[in-house]
Amino acid sequence: TKFASSGIFLERQGTRMLLIAALSMAMTTHIVATSMDIAGLIMGFFAFEACVGMYFPMIGTMRSKYLPDSHRSVIMSLYAIPLNVLVVSVFLFAGRLGPAGTFAVTTVALAAATICMILLRRRRSQEARRNLKRLGSAFRKTYYAKAFS
Repeated sequence: TKFASSGIFLERQGTRMLLIAALSMAMTTHIVATSMDIAGLIMGFFAFEACVGMYFPMIGTMRSKYLPDSHRSVIMSLYAIPLNVLVVSVFLFAGRLGPAGTFAVTTVALAAATICMILLRRRRSQEARRNLKRLGSAFRKTYYAKAFS
């Protein structure tokens, strides 16, 4: 895939994309709750749709990177259950929540996804540092073994 092969860290791009999506949805929520400014709504939705366009290729690459093929369908099915519960709950309470409340739930979900992506980035960078240390010590052992033999 192009993202992985071009050296772009998916986690960094994903974090930025989710942050932009959360901010655009927060802007949309604020506009719906206060002024219903059509230009602001269109800008917010366009920014969000651009993020959705980036999301699907990125998440597909990350799935293949983190989830083994043998378990991918089971894991994705299990994670679909809470997502569907959230979607159905919002639809059931849409009358009570109103448009602003519905967008607020979406904003909170996007903010939670952004936090999860930040945690994933942090964990990945810690693992990379550990692997680099191991690689460095293995290289030194090999180098010294060849130099002094």
